[in-house]
Amino acid sequence: MDDYDLIGFAVRFMMQRKRILSSFLKERDLNIADCIIMMIVTKHPGYNQEKIGEVTLFDGAIIARSLKKLEKYGLVHRKIDETNRRRKIVQITEAGREFGDKLRAAFKDSNKTIYSGITDTEKDELHVILAKVYANLDKVKIPDSNK
Repeated sequence: MDDYDLIGFAVRFMMQRKRILSSFLKERDLNIADCIIMMIVTKHPGYNQEKIGEVTLFDGAIIARSLKKLEKYGLVHRKIDETNRRRKIVQITEAGREFGDKLRAAFKDSNKTIYSGITDTEKDELHVILAKVYANLDKVKIPDSNK
């Protein structure tokens, strides 16, 4: 597979996911960053704003605005970290969990179409291969453009 095929696949896959996500967000005053943060909080309920920034690579202002909005809609709440009172732990609410469950169900439905015609063995092989590729991403040396 050449770079063009791989990049094309990745872009089409992400655009398909973005369209599904957008269909959920159009009913609410939420954007993709808000949803990404909410899904991170769902998967990692003990994260604080700083850790969310490390995972998402969003700056602090984006995270703060998103969390404020998500709290306003009752999708997350923040509580003071007992070990460091200056930090706030972000947790998903029941309404946030329900929203995330609906979104994951939509992704799962789309996966049925994406993986149609592929055997369980082939899916398992694909998973193993992609896990190896994913692990190798951190090993890529980024050239210094100043040289």
